[in-house]
Amino acid sequence: MSSKVRLSPCTSGISWALFVILAVSHLSRGAENCPVSTERLVQNQYPGCVCLQEFVGGLRSPVAMLQPDDGTGRFFIVEQIGVVRVADKYGRLRREPLLDLTRRVLTSDAAGDERGLLGMALHPRYKDNGYLYVYYTTEQGGTRRTVVSRLNVSDDENLKEQADPRYEKVLLEIEQPGNRNNGGQLLFGLDGFLYIFVGDGGGAGDTAGDRSSLLGKVLRIDVDGAGPERPYGIPTDNPFVSEVLWPDARREVFAFGLRNPWRCSLDPGVDEGAGTGRIFCGDVGESGYEEISIISKGRNHGWPDREGYTCQNTGNCAGDDVLPIDVYGRTEGRRAAVIGGVMYRGCGVPDVRGLYLYADYLGLMNKELFYLDEQPNGSWMNGTVCVLNNRECVTNLQPSVKTEDHFILGFGQDFSGEVYLLTTTSPVVSQRTGRIFKLVDPRSTACPVCGLSLAFLLSLAALVITMSSAV
Repeated sequence: MSSKVRLSPCTSGISWALFVILAVSHLSRGAENCPVSTERLVQNQYPGCVCLQEFVGGLRSPVAMLQPDDGTGRFFIVEQIGVVRVADKYGRLRREPLLDLTRRVLTSDAAGDERGLLGMALHPRYKDNGYLYVYYTTEQGGTRRTVVSRLNVSDDENLKEQADPRYEKVLLEIEQPGNRNNGGQLLFGLDGFLYIFVGDGGGAGDTAGDRSSLLGKVLRIDVDGAGPERPYGIPTDNPFVSEVLWPDARREVFAFGLRNPWRCSLDPGVDEGAGTGRIFCGDVGESGYEEISIISKGRNHGWPDREGYTCQNTGNCAGDDVLPIDVYGRTEGRRAAVIGGVMYRGCGVPDVRGLYLYADYLGLMNKELFYLDEQPNGSWMNGTVCVLNNRECVTNLQPSVKTEDHFILGFGQDFSGEVYLLTTTSPVVSQRTGRIFKLVDPRSTACPVCGLSLAFLLSLAALVITMSSAV
């Protein structure tokens, strides 16, 4: 996948001119669907590895990162403590938050507390209506609940762009039996419906396989519809919508049998449509196995009868259960909990293009990410992507901190398909030790023309040749 061309630009003008001309020729070839930065001019000394470039710091346990489709290039960053921050395309944080729900969000300073503001999604027509949707834990009258609600970002030019909690519209509340396994992912599918990923709550009931409960499920609702019973609609093709066939099932249920789906993502697919719209999820295990699954409509993903590929309750495991596409054990080195990732369809790191990237919570301590590579027969081959340290990455892109000290909380992705790691050095959600790193190619940090446009390179070549002739 990588180029073997070796060029060493010198200080002489003609050498630089030749270098740039060859760069133009080289960069004009390569991947059909990527810009010119896909191919590199230097050999990759670290094939299958990535460098981390710090994008933004000073965050409180960042668990989600979204880019609105409004042409600004900025990002909305969800902090678990209950705040949504705004960063511009250069990683500069706006002082005022987009949303502050800290008075409503239930969390604590206990290390590893899983509660808080856990997910956010933007309406497919966010640019027009300003609707955003959040998933958070709260406590009302001594009862712990998960809340899914809608807020509206003001478009008043006289006001700072913010979502006012006073005008929150609660769509769904789910009573939680415990303090963990909250899930929390929200995303809109290509069908325009909102998918809600709910953990089993960590209680003793193990209701993930019970279709009359919303715990341990993937839910699908129509936020643009509403009925007499609910402030949202039920898609007519939801799998358990028939009261005749499924009298006890909740109509919102899309898939079931999940323990703690932590970070799920939509596959943007490739130009010919392969893979488009698939939903990948990391599902955190209880004690033995961590899973990556592709969510299947109407199907049982196994929990609590299965963990990984293993049937824990003999006789209860159905032959049509959906098995994970990958499983790993916590005994395999320093492993703690799976962090669901993203399908990399970007161009900046060609060695991992077309791979599903994910991680373990302790992945950076092991200097590794994981990948899954889909095979022609539909199976998935797993492997690791090494994360290089400061000494192995070029100075101008070195992180200012040791990345090995960071816990991985999630992944982010921009509209160009490039990938970001959401991390923190403290398991306490109120600590401002969270950082977001961008995955970059080791070669791009060393190549002075990588990522530059063809027009710029041609102009640079002409300028250098002119200057050389004048000497």
